[in-house]
Amino acid sequence: MSLQPPPDRHRKFSFPATLHRNLLGLPERQTPRAAKRRFSTVTDVSRKFSHTIGWRSSSVPTADIVAQGKTMCGQYIRCRLKRSNMFNRKCGLQRLRSAISLPGGYVVREVFPELLSIGQELERMHPELYSGVGRQASCTPVLATEKAVTGVLTGVARELGRSNLTWAKVVSLYAVAGGLAADCVRQGHPEFLQTLVESMGEALDYHVADWIAHNGGWTGLLNYCKPGNNDISLAGFVGLLAAAMATVFFLFILLRWFGRFTFF
Repeated sequence: MSLQPPPDRHRKFSFPATLHRNLLGLPERQTPRAAKRRFSTVTDVSRKFSHTIGWRSSSVPTADIVAQGKTMCGQYIRCRLKRSNMFNRKCGLQRLRSAISLPGGYVVREVFPELLSIGQELERMHPELYSGVGRQASCTPVLATEKAVTGVLTGVARELGRSNLTWAKVVSLYAVAGGLAADCVRQGHPEFLQTLVESMGEALDYHVADWIAHNGGWTGLLNYCKPGNNDISLAGFVGLLAAAMATVFFLFILLRWFGRFTFF
């Protein structure tokens, strides 16, 4: 039996670890869909391994987060187009209605109003940032292909994921999607809207879903927006009752002092 070491071989799925820092730019080279699926499989295995050894304590499945995020993306796009007087019954928008029926359940009903409120506030504070998104994010302002729309949204998500994520950044991704939807309809491509919803799911899966899961799922946005529990404890209630009784007793003594009451 030979004891010689085996010859060096390149790993089959090895790829460069260095990424180009192109802010909001389109990717220079498109990765084949089959390769994306291989990397997605590796990502799924890594997530399972991380949960097994206790790196993350969240119990919210990332698949649910992605599905709920796509549902809210469809709703956000509808609201954005209605506010811009662009919503109509064209074929692309009819396909968008089917995207809104994606699974989400009560989480979407509870979370979406808050997400929409924050997104509208961001659009009000920075109108120049969330309008004409295609012109700002690419060399050509015309979104001529579905690939261009996907590239812009995933590019924004990739840049957001490189730094410390916050809930404000997550909501800003939806504001960007709303701006892209308005650009698509304005340029005569309402059929791109369904692709935009699917691109949001891909962006969440690759760059944002793990962070959302680690921060309590989409319901974590409610904890971020709303103040803490204002319910009065038992001790607080007893204290308020004692203060009210003391006030009534003081008024009673005061009125009796001035002869307002007659006692029998």
